Amino acid sequence: MKSATARSLAFAFCAWLGVACAHADTTAQAKSTPSVLIQTGQVRREALGAMLTVYGQVVPDPEQVTGISAAHGGQVTRLWVGLGQQVTAGQPLLQLATDPTARLAFEQAKAQVAYARKKLAQVKGLFAEQLATRAELAKAEQQLVNARDALRAQRRLGADRATQTLRAPQDAIVTQLNVAPGDRIRAGVALLALGARHRLWVKLGIEPEDVDRLRPGMHVTLQPVFGSAPSFKARLSQVHAVINPATHLVDAIAPLSGQATRNLIPGMWMRGHIALARRTALTVPQTAVLHDARGAYLFVVEPDQHAHRIDVVTGLEARGRVAVSGHGVHAGQTVVTVGNYELRDGLSVRTATPPS
Repeated sequence: MKSATARSLAFAFCAWLGVACAHADTTAQAKSTPSVLIQTGQVRREALGAMLTVYGQVVPDPEQVTGISAAHGGQVTRLWVGLGQQVTAGQPLLQLATDPTARLAFEQAKAQVAYARKKLAQVKGLFAEQLATRAELAKAEQQLVNARDALRAQRRLGADRATQTLRAPQDAIVTQLNVAPGDRIRAGVALLALGARHRLWVKLGIEPEDVDRLRPGMHVTLQPVFGSAPSFKARLSQVHAVINPATHLVDAIAPLSGQATRNLIPGMWMRGHIALARRTALTVPQTAVLHDARGAYLFVVEPDQHAHRIDVVTGLEARGRVAVSGHGVHAGQTVVTVGNYELRDGLSVRTATPPS
């Protein structure tokens, strides 16, 4: 009896030992299989637009720059403005002493009127006595008209005044200053230039290889490089076809007017973001794409929780996502975004809960 009981206990122990050993073997095998902790994202089909970031400067609108010159020669006796100064309509800019030759021309024109008037009176008297012809009377009348026109022209030139004050025709900024007090100037020579205060350009520098991606009418978001001024939108009006020798870039122009110019000063540096054409493509988070000697690739998570490498070609990037194409990539796939540097093709993975 005791012998039978002992045999039963021995058989039970062996059976338990076999199960335990099998369980241990399974556990050991599971522990020997590599597994990487990862985080994932999704492959999505969406419209993606690239953003081109460029830099440039605020400049006066050259179509709204007014040159200030004198109608006659003279000498600068006073200068009330400096380069870069903002002026208002009617504000005095500089004072000129009229050149003696201009004053002489005025006095001669005035004397010519007096002479023509006296000559006409004589011809009228002779005509009344039938000692002058009607043609002679008409000629004398025309000479007086011509003399008066010449005198009016001299007055319009300012030659009748000893000094003349030139004033700003509109609210503007002094963008060019070519004279100083004491300078003698000739008629028609540009003394200074005024750029309209509320008509400015932002001249952006474009890399030559990016020019084909731009066209007039594109939106650009502008913001001063320095300071915390808010951004605002404008449109490109021109994309030049030559390289600016000063910057070695191609100029693109965004004109501004009205309130958009309120806090801007010529010479201010600006940053521009230009939204390029949008395209529909498969996209993945940028962190999902890796690179090696073979090129770009990513890992997708198969239903059996194994990672599978897929080689891809990358495209546009925007908002933290990048367009990809490659054999075996399709919308809805799960791709590895964190932990992919530790993976190799076929490795087992386990998904971590993403941080909140």
